Amino acid sequence: MRSFSRVFVMFSLITVLPLSGVVFADTSSLEQRLNDLEQQVAILKRQIENSKEETKTQVTTTPVVLANSKDGFSIKSPDGNYSLKIGGYTQIEAREFADNNKEELGEVSSILARRVRLLIQGTVARDFDYYIQPDFGYNNTYSSISTYSPTSALLTAATPTAYGVALQDAWIDYRYNPDFIIKAGKMKTPFDLENLQDSRFTNFVELGLTGNLSPQRDVGVQVGGNLYFDWITYAAGLFDGAADKETGYGGYSSVANGDTDSKSGTGRIFATPFKNTSIEPLRGLGIGYAVSYGKQKGSDLPTYISPGQAPVFGYYNTTNVVSAAGPQLRTEPQAYYYYKSLGILGERVDDHESLQYFTTAAPFSASSPGVIRDKVDNRAFSVEGSYVLTGEDASYSGVVPRHDFEPSSGHWGAVELVGRYGELKLDPTIFTKNFSNLNTSISKENAWATGINWYLNRNAKVSFAFEQTKFDRGAYVAGGNSGNNGNRKTENLFTTMLQLSI
Repeated sequence: MRSFSRVFVMFSLITVLPLSGVVFADTSSLEQRLNDLEQQVAILKRQIENSKEETKTQVTTTPVVLANSKDGFSIKSPDGNYSLKIGGYTQIEAREFADNNKEELGEVSSILARRVRLLIQGTVARDFDYYIQPDFGYNNTYSSISTYSPTSALLTAATPTAYGVALQDAWIDYRYNPDFIIKAGKMKTPFDLENLQDSRFTNFVELGLTGNLSPQRDVGVQVGGNLYFDWITYAAGLFDGAADKETGYGGYSSVANGDTDSKSGTGRIFATPFKNTSIEPLRGLGIGYAVSYGKQKGSDLPTYISPGQAPVFGYYNTTNVVSAAGPQLRTEPQAYYYYKSLGILGERVDDHESLQYFTTAAPFSASSPGVIRDKVDNRAFSVEGSYVLTGEDASYSGVVPRHDFEPSSGHWGAVELVGRYGELKLDPTIFTKNFSNLNTSISKENAWATGINWYLNRNAKVSFAFEQTKFDRGAYVAGGNSGNNGNRKTENLFTTMLQLSI
């Protein structure tokens, strides 16, 4: 066909040109010109095809770089199989105690960088995720070992109680599918509803009183996922068994106190049955239940604290060391409800555990010591509510302002009113069996709080709150607080917090 076309063109030129008065002298030169033109066309075609291939290669291999208020700073491969995201947040908190003898009670009014956390997360080889969260802020680590003595009878926070580097989270997971994910490392244990909430989105700077009885961060392995169109979330794992409130600077069992075998199993199931339905008022309803069980041993027992982070209870015997001595079972029914601007969150923790100490007191002796052992049942509950005054939706993942703070345009961000009430009650057996002392440790605390959260934009938040906590017993004689019916003085706490996150 191609040869025919060339012959036809040659014949036409030979026939037509003479008739038009043009002298055709050299047909060979014309054929050469045609050959040159064909070669040039072929070269141009190859150049165009190569250019397309190069453009396609650049599109498929160029990484996607993002920087915005929602995702922070991130880089990922075009296919999404590899990614790196870097973010973080800082919370600057001002605490002011309205008590004349606050220092004697272990309370210190101060301005501190409560949380300074770097977030590094991403994906490797499509199915593997990683998450690292170091903390450079101020934190307290409490332990009942040597926290107070019979001479001072005052609970104090054990070191470190200062700024330092703490590895809050460091885990990897394998996503076999959304229904089954394996996670290993240091993480939040799947138990307490408020603790599982990102601390950037909680209503108050500090956890409620249920945090005293709940496992928080620990090292372990868990499986979890979402079932039935994401309206059921489950997680279950085996963890190292760190003492509560010990996890700020560790999250591991203390070898020195004989806790190397104190593993615990923790599981949680949470359902949002109306999440994807047309019943709008019930879409934000979630109900769950969590269980933690382990055979604890050793003297690495927790110290319970007030909302102002002052230590108020510790397992202590003036003559003998108190230790865990058997099974510990903790349960927590939990629920939240969010509808438009309204939010409600509630939970209750029941802690059942065994304690013991060895004694030489009569009828025992130094040559024939005895053991005092018993089971105790502690409980705590917390209920909190929120209402967004500016009309935005309330949610477990925080509030996103409809308009960012921009006074010149008449926009002031979002304003949220919050409140909370909680109670911690300790088993009387603790004191009748001398596992602790009412002159130094409280037997009960009740706390109520109210506050305002002001969201300037997605990344900036300012909080103002007041919280009052009343105590039963725990008045230490050495400090001159034996009055007030033997009750520790009421804690009145004002907090102001500025948060910047990305």
